[in-house]
Amino acid sequence: MGEIFERLNHDEVVSIEPDAFNKLDISRTFKVCDLIAAIKEHIGADGTVEANLYNQGLNCEVLQFTAQGWKKGKVRLALEFCPDEIESPLDEIYQQLQQVEN
Repeated sequence: MGEIFERLNHDEVVSIEPDAFNKLDISRTFKVCDLIAAIKEHIGADGTVEANLYNQGLNCEVLQFTAQGWKKGKVRLALEFCPDEIESPLDEIYQQLQQVEN
């Protein structure tokens, strides 16, 4: 089964291992928008670039393995999450059935 990643909203909170981002000025627990702001500060981007990093995107060119030559377009930054265990809506029903059987 493939990994399923979901894009995190800017106000959702993430807690990471200490030293995961030792070059960024960010605490162990942060909002997604705080990480993006720390990346912006680290690369020296101004407010317009920060907004474009995760909204409209930045103009760029990409050389992909599947394409012939450079392709013009936009690139944007997103933080995605993939849970270790996939939760199913049926899990709760299964647990209730297990309790009834015992």
